[in-house]
This record gives sequence, C-alpha cells and structure tokens, in this order.
Amino acid sequence: MNKFISNKQVFWDLETSGAGKKEHPKAFATTPKWEQIMQIAAVVVDENLQPTNQNMNEFCRPRTSIIAQPGALLTTQQGIRESLQAKHSSYELISMINNQFDEWKKENDELIFIGHNIISFDSTVLEYNLFNNLYFPYIDRKNRGDTLNLARALYAINSSSIKTPLTAKGNPSFRLEKLAELNNLPVEFAHDAYSDVKTSIALTKFIHDSDPESWEQLTMTMNKDKAIEFINNNKGFCYLTTFAGRIKLEALSMVCESSYSGWFNAFNLAYDPKPLLEANIEEFKTLIKKKNRYVITNQHPILLSGKLATNYEPYDEIGADLLNERAKMVFKNKLLADKFKHMEIDRQLEKDDTSSQDNIFPESKANQFTQFGQQDILSQFHEKHSWKDKYKIALTLRDPRAQFIAKRLIFDESPSTLSEDDFKLMHRELHDRLVINQERPFTTIPEAMHQIDDEFEKIESSETDDKEQKLKILNDYNTYLIFLESYFKDKNAKPLKTGPELMKQIFG
Repeated sequence: MNKFISNKQVFWDLETSGAGKKEHPKAFATTPKWEQIMQIAAVVVDENLQPTNQNMNEFCRPRTSIIAQPGALLTTQQGIRESLQAKHSSYELISMINNQFDEWKKENDELIFIGHNIISFDSTVLEYNLFNNLYFPYIDRKNRGDTLNLARALYAINSSSIKTPLTAKGNPSFRLEKLAELNNLPVEFAHDAYSDVKTSIALTKFIHDSDPESWEQLTMTMNKDKAIEFINNNKGFCYLTTFAGRIKLEALSMVCESSYSGWFNAFNLAYDPKPLLEANIEEFKTLIKKKNRYVITNQHPILLSGKLATNYEPYDEIGADLLNERAKMVFKNKLLADKFKHMEIDRQLEKDDTSSQDNIFPESKANQFTQFGQQDILSQFHEKHSWKDKYKIALTLRDPRAQFIAKRLIFDESPSTLSEDDFKLMHRELHDRLVINQERPFTTIPEAMHQIDDEFEKIESSETDDKEQKLKILNDYNTYLIFLESYFKDKNAKPLKTGPELMKQIFG
C-alpha cells in the first residue's frame, strides 16, 4: 500500500467558548484568540492515515473570567451545568495538552499537526490558551496543515472531484459536516471535537484518493521550510486564495521576505509590473493595491506549479510567455523590495495609530511570552502541585504582564489562594472588563445576555425536535450570567467555589 504521508500526523480539533469577535471596531475581521478551550480531541495517525492508540479526548470547566457566547453552548449542546461539572479545570486541561503535544513531538521531530480550519481558528485559540496559562504558545509549529486548505485546493484543481454545498451568494462552502454529508464521509455528532477529528481523517483520505498525483504538492507546504524553499526556487507559482467564499488560483512571483519571518511579499502576474518599477514610494502605495499577496509559509499555503496558471482566468488570455517575462522582472527585484519595505513601515505606523488603546490588555499578544524572561521561574510555576506554591512563584515574576496573567489564572482556579489585596485587584479588574457595557475584544456579560435574547427569539419561533433542550440550555446560562453579574458588582465579594460546588451554589 502506498503511503499517504512521509511523517506521522496529529489530527486535532477544539470546541470553544465562542467564535470570537473583532478586537476593535475598525478591525477587518474577527479573532478567536480570547475564547477558552472547552474540549480537545487529538488522534495520532500513522503514515497510512490509520489511527494509532495515541489519542486524547478531554473536557474542562469554564473559567470565571471568560464569558462564553450562548451560541457556542447551543452548537455543542453542552449546557453550563454540564460544563461546571467537567472533570478538569481549564488549567489542568491546558497543562495536559501542552504535555501531551510536547511528548508526541519528542517522539517524532517531524510530527505534523493538522485539522479542519485549524490555521485560522483552533491554532490561534490554542496559542492564546497556552499563553494565558503561562506556557510557550506555539507548540504546533513548524509543521502544521489544514484539511480546509486541502479541500479548497482539490476544488480549485477539479471542482467535480468534491461535492460542496453553496452559500447564499452561490460560492462553495467547506463546512466539515456538510462536506462529510455530501461526500459520504462519517459523522457521528457534528461539533463534537472527537467526532470532527475522525471526520477530518476521513476527509484527508478522500482528498488523497481523489487526486493522488497532486497529493505530494498539496501536503509539501505543511512544512514551513519546504514552503520557503519552494517560493525561493520558483520565479512563478500558483497560489490558492479565497475571499468572501470565492476560490481561485493566482499566478504570483516573490519579491522579498517581509518584516515577519516566513512572510513573503508577492506580486500578482495578472498585472503589468512596469508602472510599479517606475513609481516613487507614494505612487507605489496606491498602485500596488489588490496586486500583491502575503504568502505566509507557516500557515500551510497551497502552492502549485506556475505552469498551471494558463488553465485559469485571466492568465489563459495573458499567455505563458508574458507571464514568464513579468516573473523575471519581479522575482527578488531589489527596487520593488525596497518599496515594499517602506510601505510596510508606513502601514505599521498607521495600524499603531488606529488600534484602540481600550483594547490593549496584558493577554492581548501571545508573542510577548518570549519577552517575559525568567523561563526557569515559569517552569517552577508549572512544576509546583499546590496553588499556594504556584502563587509564591508567581509573585517573583518581574514582568508585570506575566504576573497579572498568573494572578488572573489563580483567581479562576483557586481564588482563595490570593492575598486579600490581589483578590480585590482581580475582582475589580474583571468587573470593569465583564460588567461595564462598553466595547471589548472579548464577550462581556451584557453582550452574552443580549445574545441569549436573540437566541430565545429564534428558538421560540422554530419547531425543531431539540427546542426544549435548547431553551433549557439558554435558561440555565442566563441564570449563570445573572449570578456572575451580581458577584462582580459586589464590592465585598468573597472567593467563589469552583466546579460542582459552584454549580450547586448557583442552581441549588
């Protein structure tokens, strides 16, 4: 039997407290980085995509300081009562993930982490959950893949190879459960992490069998170094891009690496590069719009041979000769590279000016972890078994951001451990974050209550079989939110119980 892959892979999936939201009103898109992991499932497969006996499937309790979106509870059908009685706390689950992923990586240095839509969602949630538990955030680098990218690539190469539902705008949709349904792949329970992992494995096998000739090229860029090598060694290549549901291949040529390692500025060969070469820096900033692409090599970009370009619009009309001529002009052109670098500096300054100062919190940037220093102290923090001992270690952290994250973590996990002053400090901070009705990058209590009202209205007007169950989930969650709102408004509040004891305190 031919091997599907050269290395073992970890297929994994998360269920979370929500789908994320915009970090500030002017942000282009939403981010899930403030959400909590509620369930993780992971299965190691061998070179033939056969599951091994190495796996995990674990749930945890919600953090007091994180407000779940009610839609997430309805999606997973896991109510707040069940969540509060989960076996593990959030810190316990994150520690298990960190230790298990690290152990698997030590067993296989080239291990690939893969799942459906993990690059833009699950991986981001994981890195911020690790960061907010004082672990190194980027545990799934540098080998990672995404079955969403693989499915899109198969569709772009031959749309008849995979059946997809259509969105309201007539574009193909690649939601995992719908792909499974239309292509006869197994689904036990959609939006359960373990079921989604098994479906992702089946989808990967399906993609391989549908186009084994393209398989090696599609999976090559799961490795960052191989992606960089391909971009550096090909003057022109095809790059899979999506926007608003539309999928297409673009013929690109790399100009230079950006200020971010592994990010490359590339030019779309559908356009004539001569005006850009002749333009000054200010003119370049205007002319380059919609003609360039960032190719990010640690995000499993789909990179194909440039020879395929003439099979697609508009490159079929441009022709191979002109495309090659443009690629020679653009590829690693120092003049264009300098203009890109100047533009990047200007854009970063504009970004810094428009970022909302209200939304800058110690937990907002996972890459700050490397600035904390005192890695030996952080290791000691995790090695200690009691929260009392962990607290003593946390107080020796010199970086105020790291110390704040540690104290917030202890507030969620063992609030009675904190000194009276630190408890009041965290309680007041969380009141200001979660109760006051103002713009935040994470879900607040007033927002969640408003979302519950909206969900109630939708469900009341529906006639689904699970209507009563959904109404119960919403009613219970509303009770939970009312309790938390009252608790954070109480200036004389005492440390809460945790887990099942908190559930009894709220629901009796």
